[in-house]
Amino acid sequence: MRLGGGYFWYFAALGLFVPYWPLYLAGRGFDAVQIGLVMGVFAGMRIVGPPLYAHRADASGRPLALLSAAGLATVVCVVVFPSLHSLWAIALALAAYSALWNGFMSVYDAHVLQRLGDDAGRYGLLRLWGSIGFIATSVLAGAWFENVGMDSLPLTLALLIAVTVASLAGLPDAPARSPVQATAPLRAALKDPRVRAFLGVSFLMIASHGAYYNFFSLYLERFGYPRAAIGLLWAWAVAAEIGLFLLAPRLFLRWSLRWLMVTALLAATARWIALAVWPESLWVVIAAQALHLASFGLFHLCSVAVVQALFPRGAAARGQALYGSVGYGAGGVAGAWLSGWLWQEFAPQAAFLAGAALALAAAWLAATRLRGLDPARTAYPVP
Repeated sequence: MRLGGGYFWYFAALGLFVPYWPLYLAGRGFDAVQIGLVMGVFAGMRIVGPPLYAHRADASGRPLALLSAAGLATVVCVVVFPSLHSLWAIALALAAYSALWNGFMSVYDAHVLQRLGDDAGRYGLLRLWGSIGFIATSVLAGAWFENVGMDSLPLTLALLIAVTVASLAGLPDAPARSPVQATAPLRAALKDPRVRAFLGVSFLMIASHGAYYNFFSLYLERFGYPRAAIGLLWAWAVAAEIGLFLLAPRLFLRWSLRWLMVTALLAATARWIALAVWPESLWVVIAAQALHLASFGLFHLCSVAVVQALFPRGAAARGQALYGSVGYGAGGVAGAWLSGWLWQEFAPQAAFLAGAALALAAAWLAATRLRGLDPARTAYPVP
């Protein structure tokens, strides 16, 4: 329950930031290209921040102390947002926020998996608490912002980050590793062509989410959806993850890791096409959001399993951080900038269609280059 609490509060903060930060920026007068630029800076810092303190976490063996310090520094970054007015000042503060905060989950994931040891099949059950936290805040915040406006977002976000840090207090570190495990190099893993293919898949998949992560709330507003409904639609997508996390051990016993990942990528392709073609249909949007269980939930579990299978145990945090840097970092930058440009120069629907093309390319790469990871249970142990 204590480990699950870390996921709950971290994703509660994310449930406030992801759906409503673009609306906050739009309310302060920024257009789609500017929002895409700022969010690209946010994603870009995932390339720099997570590997730096993931390396420190592997070397020190005290990841929780590191996460607590980074979380407190993040609170300082967030509380200054209301006093900043220029695009570049906000981008700079957001870059610091991203560098400090986005590495949290890669280090925490590696810590939790090390604590679980041979019982790693319970990871999905712990991770679903993050989905619950995201749902709670995205739903409640929608109604809250309808009544009080978006100006309260930064201070509310700072409060949730502070609670996340507090949830780590008293948790013990994982059992100490031997010096050989603690300093395992990444070079050998990077020589494996499957690792390079996996990083390419991650880049394309996260880039395909550019329109969704950065403009989905604005997209729904454009078609007349109220903010309370927008919050519910974000929450519904994350609620769909919960069933996936509960079923994950059975899925990973029955199906190969490679084809589970391909399924997730094809689901993302279908999702972006549906949102591009039928955005005015509430039922289509609801169905598209249900595909989040595969396009995010299943893909994330497969990615964690690939890292655990292909990276040395002593490089687990760095392996997770590399996946985050290439996917959520470089892929996030490309997706944010590309979707912002397509939104402004062509049409919002073009940004989602481009995402579908990127996800389809990732599916082809996974199907043809990620061989030799079968059966999935070798990478994702279950009780």
